[in-house]
Amino acid sequence: MPRTSPPDLAAQASLGADHEITTLLSAIEQEKVPDRLTQLAIELQNALVQKRRHQTTN
Repeated sequence: MPRTSPPDLAAQASLGADHEITTLLSAIEQEKVPDRLTQLAIELQNALVQKRRHQTTN
């Protein structure tokens, strides 16, 4: 029988936060807003992706 490791609570919390961020960004993208706000939301999304990539490589 394979052993399973205990759940990593910090990782679970991070995944929950990531899911919330993703949900909020999706909602922002669906709103009818000025182009500048849309551009800022895209830049925020890209920055969060880069942060996530950086965290997974460390």
